[in-house]
This record gives sequence, structure tokens and C-alpha cells, in this order.
Amino acid sequence: MLVEKNSIIITDLSSFDIRQILDCGQIFRYSKMGEGLYRVYSSDKTCMVEQTSEKAVITTDDIEYFYNFFDLDRDYGKIKASLADKPFMKEAIEYGRGIRILNQDKWEMLISFIISANNHIPRIKGIIDRLCKSLGKDMGEYRAFPTAQKMAEQDENFYAAIGAGYRAKYLAETSKAVAQGFDLDEIANLDGMSANKRLCTLMGIGPKVADCILLFAYHRQDVFPVDTWIKKVYKDIVGDGENNNLAIRKKLIATYGEYSGYAQQYLFFNKRDGK
Repeated sequence: MLVEKNSIIITDLSSFDIRQILDCGQIFRYSKMGEGLYRVYSSDKTCMVEQTSEKAVITTDDIEYFYNFFDLDRDYGKIKASLADKPFMKEAIEYGRGIRILNQDKWEMLISFIISANNHIPRIKGIIDRLCKSLGKDMGEYRAFPTAQKMAEQDENFYAAIGAGYRAKYLAETSKAVAQGFDLDEIANLDGMSANKRLCTLMGIGPKVADCILLFAYHRQDVFPVDTWIKKVYKDIVGDGENNNLAIRKKLIATYGEYSGYAQQYLFFNKRDGK
């Protein structure tokens, strides 16, 4: 890996595939600009990523931010080696070998995953795009993700007007809660279950959405977001008829241990994208 003034050049692609990173359900603000070429947005920052068979190049004015954002200091080879002998992991790792869990903005993830609940990706992206265009700071070529204070100024009707549906009330109320002092940084000091419960005190956040926020914004590994795809994986692994998400979550964390969050992403992506 080579870091220059405005670019990060990755020549070892064994654990970096930009398509897999962006398409595994953890991020919604990105655009495909061409074959292997993507523009990625986070908070008030942006970068371009171009990947060929030989290398990936991240170009940005915020090198330090995106070096951390793409989790480039972490040894994913070690993680994959540790998980390889776990149930169903060999196939999942082989399919999603280029996945990295991004270090994303806590506030952006909170709002993005409220919008994601019972929703599909094109609609999620559309709502977030309209949200940014309406309330985000003008950065020139793009709009930043709006702040909690800016979002708290709007009422439920505004969020309904940009297509949020029943989530409009959740966005209005949770924005006010954070703007008025709900401490997102404090969540990092709690264990996974306590952090999940704390996030669930905010309107519009249930256990699965809370686990997504903890995984993609806090990089927590003592979580396991359970959706319909993970339930299918669970049935493959355990073979019983368990349908309680909390029970499934606990059993899968017990199965995959210290790298549960990574395991979830490999399994989810393989089941949804690879079949």
C-alpha cells in the first residue's frame, strides 16, 4: 500500500474489492461512475475509488479520513484465517473475500438504518439523496449529510414529503433527541447488548437496526444483525426451527465468537449476493 498526497494505492487486493465493500449492505451513499469506478460519500467528505485487476486507487482530499474509513490498518487475512474453520465460513469467505467493514459516521448510520428498515436499497438511497440535497451543506459538487441540529429543525411532514413514509415520525423525533443531547459517543463504552438496548430507546430503532448501527458505525464485534437472509443462514447452520431474532443472535455470536460482526457480513453477502 502506498499513500501519496491525494491518493491511497492498494496493490494487494486479496482483502479489498470495492464492489463487494459497497454492495454488502453497509453503505448507501455511493455512485457507480463506470466499470470499477465509484464515488463514495461519508459525512461531509467524498472520495473516488477506481479498481482494476492490478490495484485500487482511492483519490481524495481527506486521505486520513478515508484511510480509516476503509479500515486499511486492519489485517483481514488474519480475520479470515481465524473464521475459516467455523460453520459455513469457508465458502462465504471465498465469495466475499474483498469485503471490509467500513468505519462510518455514527450519526449518518443512525439515520440511514432507520430509513433502511423494511425498505429496499434503491428507495433507501433515494430518500437519503433527497435528505442530503434538502438539508445538507453545499460542498460544491455534492451535499454533505445533514447534521442532527439541521434535521431537528424539520417536522414529520417534511420527512414524509421526501418519501420516508411511516419513518417520517422516527426521523423527526430521533433527530430532536440527538440534537438535544442523546450521546452517540457514549454508546462505545457499553457492551454489545447494553449498547443495543440504549440505541433502541430512540424512536425507529429496533434490535436489528441497532446491531447494524453498532457494526457499521462502531465496528462492534459482539453483535449479529439478524434479517431474513441471516435467518436462512441460521437454518442452514443449526437446522432447528428457531424464529426468535434475539435467540438466533445469541447463538450465532456464540458460534462465531470474537469476529462475529465480520462473520455476519461474509455470511449475509454470500447468501444474498452469491446464490
